[in-house]
Amino acid sequence: MKIKTIRSFDPYHQIPIKIWQTIFQEIRYTPSSFDLQPWRFFIITKSTDKEKLKKCMIGNIPQITNSSAIIILCGNINKVQDASYIYNNKLKHKNISLIQKEIILKQIKKHYHNMNPQTLKNEIFFECGLIACNLVITLQHFNYNTCFMGGCYFDKLNELFNIEKKYIPIILIAVGQSNTKDKIESTINKNIGNSIPFKLTINDFVNFL
Repeated sequence: MKIKTIRSFDPYHQIPIKIWQTIFQEIRYTPSSFDLQPWRFFIITKSTDKEKLKKCMIGNIPQITNSSAIIILCGNINKVQDASYIYNNKLKHKNISLIQKEIILKQIKKHYHNMNPQTLKNEIFFECGLIACNLVITLQHFNYNTCFMGGCYFDKLNELFNIEKKYIPIILIAVGQSNTKDKIESTINKNIGNSIPFKLTINDFVNFL
């Protein structure tokens, strides 16, 4: 599955809330350490909020302006505090037994006790990377395009959008439908043989030990 990066969107297209709900329902089962699911999504659709976001951006302004939505993907630095809630519900839904719940909660406490903060942060970034890829692939199945954006002063986002400090902004994702002009340019590029970007071959990055 190829993940396409699109930077020019149809500025008039709005994504229905039912589509959003279906997409996020699809990605709920993305794996994470101890299934603590540390990801949190904050979705910007209003033009006034997009203007606020532009103050934090380092480039990427066109994507902010013409996309249907900008997703702020955050990671919960206090994810361990959700362990009891998650595993009580697993027990309630008969996913696990009471004994299993108690064993796993003890394992979680032991694993994260005195964990280096940077190690924990790295783990959360990795987990959010997994669900980010799952999200954009799912969006493609619904005929939506995306663009990952890292050019941002992420440390300003919590205050700007009143997001709790425990949620660390990790990446921005522009979402929308590719505009007609972009599709035409893509067709022209195909005709002149410039549509396939260079990527490393599998021999460059795969090693069988």
